[in-house]
Amino acid sequence: MQELIKRIRPDQADVLRNLRLAGLEESPDAFGRRYAEVLSRPPEYWDEHVQHYATSKDSATFVLYRAGKPVGMTGAYLDGGRRDHAYICNMWVEPGFRRGGAGGRLVDTATRWLADQGAERINAWVGETNTTALRFYTTLGFVMTDQVRPMPHQPDMREVLIAFDTALL
Repeated sequence: MQELIKRIRPDQADVLRNLRLAGLEESPDAFGRRYAEVLSRPPEYWDEHVQHYATSKDSATFVLYRAGKPVGMTGAYLDGGRRDHAYICNMWVEPGFRRGGAGGRLVDTATRWLADQGAERINAWVGETNTTALRFYTTLGFVMTDQVRPMPHQPDMREVLIAFDTALL
């Protein structure tokens, strides 16, 4: 099955919305937002955000396609333009397309894009109890830091900061 990873285009607001909602519905405790909150956002929100993610030099969304169908995504951004504050976020792949390396290829695409923007360290916040995600990122070269914070949507749960040194690319 043909696989392709591309930066989202300005005309793909529906792709961004559908993938984001699918991820929140399938893995509600893995993200900093809730499905109902994101579902209620108006079309203008999606139009504005997809335009930004498609053209910005500080943030991007990458979409995984299998046989032409969008089946996964990840976001990448520089926080405040700082090279040590680059992040991967909203990483999600449809369950039927996991375990074949597609997620790793998505993260690799995002980390390389961030490195091309000058990032020296790439971070991601992961739920402290999400052992599958922590194991996944560890296999890609991310290491756990000692930074922990409450999850935005569930303050009784915590997330840990993991980091990747772009010198490893």
